[in-house]
Amino acid sequence: MAGIPWFYAPPRAWSAHEVALPPDESRHALKVLRVASSDPVVVIDGCGTVARCAAARVDGDVLVSRILTRDVHARPRPEIAVYQGAARGHKLDDVVERLGELGVAELSAYESARAVARWDGDKAERRAARWNAIARSAAKVSRSGFALHARAGLSWDDVVACVAREAAAIVLWEEATSPLRDALVGAPERVALVVGPEGGLARAEASALEGAGARLVSLGPRVLRTENAAVVAASAVLFHYGVIG
Repeated sequence: MAGIPWFYAPPRAWSAHEVALPPDESRHALKVLRVASSDPVVVIDGCGTVARCAAARVDGDVLVSRILTRDVHARPRPEIAVYQGAARGHKLDDVVERLGELGVAELSAYESARAVARWDGDKAERRAARWNAIARSAAKVSRSGFALHARAGLSWDDVVACVAREAAAIVLWEEATSPLRDALVGAPERVALVVGPEGGLARAEASALEGAGARLVSLGPRVLRTENAAVVAASAVLFHYGVIG
């Protein structure tokens, strides 16, 4: 399917034999890529479905394609979830894009004591919507049937509660003495990575996460920017378990 354009359509847009692209995807297909009747396209649903299709017709502003083959893939294990400290500007846009291309399943952005960024409900919703659009684009670029799911605006209490529910949680902390590799044991179904904000995690915050069952680890002697730490750690975990590399 190399050279064939890839598009995204949510699960509700699929029927047994056809799939309708959302208006934004349809505009890109018709106006930018000049997809014509019978042209081959690939469509994903972000949940593991990859379908080889042929453009069939245009209904209003929606491109409808006929499904030729449909494959449903299982997400490679372990699934990776990232809890990312809030950051200023568009730094997390890049994090979402890179993690999405790697195949990370989730990103949850949270507020903490040293986080500079603060998002109210409306701003958090707008951020999440933009990140999920970026994640869908990353899935298409990387030729993956899975799109990262992003959310924003978690409180510190939310994060601690989420970490307590994770079977395998790892906190990247610059004061930790154990290397990341020591925390990668067994064959977990899911690994959660907690990354601090631009100012790092306070000692009390690291202790709270450790009390919730997480392992405190170091990535080594270098101190990485928050927007780089998540990508490096996720890559290391995926490499360790043979998902990439």
